[in-house]
Amino acid sequence: MTMQTPPSPEVKVPSLTRAVVLAILLIIIDALWLNQGVIAILVGLGLLFIGLPRTLLRKFVPVRSQRLRNLGVYLSAVALVFLLNTLNNRLAQSRAEVLVSAVKSFHSENQRYPQSLEELVPRYIEQVPLAKYTLMFNQFGYIASDNGTYLEYMDMPPFGRPVYSFSRNEWFYLD
Repeated sequence: MTMQTPPSPEVKVPSLTRAVVLAILLIIIDALWLNQGVIAILVGLGLLFIGLPRTLLRKFVPVRSQRLRNLGVYLSAVALVFLLNTLNNRLAQSRAEVLVSAVKSFHSENQRYPQSLEELVPRYIEQVPLAKYTLMFNQFGYIASDNGTYLEYMDMPPFGRPVYSFSRNEWFYLD
């Protein structure tokens, strides 16, 4: 049985609670609020290029397992941010296709495009859905004008907006 040496006074034992709280904050901010992944990329790079090498320093031997555990918690949060962002973007694309179909049905029956998505309710859709489950950038944009009719949503804020052109009958990216 080997005895672990206690950490020296200048080496703090990493807190699992702190790691979990920070990981949850990263998920809330970067996946559920901003829906970008930019913060997660920076955190992930910092963990791999700064956190991991520091953990392998000799002075951290007594607390290495705790530091590695915390790095695992942070890296799991980074991966979860990307998973949630991907799932949200797929959901938005799926819901957009439903709206495109409903607008086309409206157009074929009325020989005009609706002035707003609300005109589709309740005959063509039950309600206008949110594009995604995020706190920001979660709405569909709809423009019906003399210049064309378009449906859009935010894929990766603040840029990356997929836009459907009803006159061209195709998706394209704005930004």
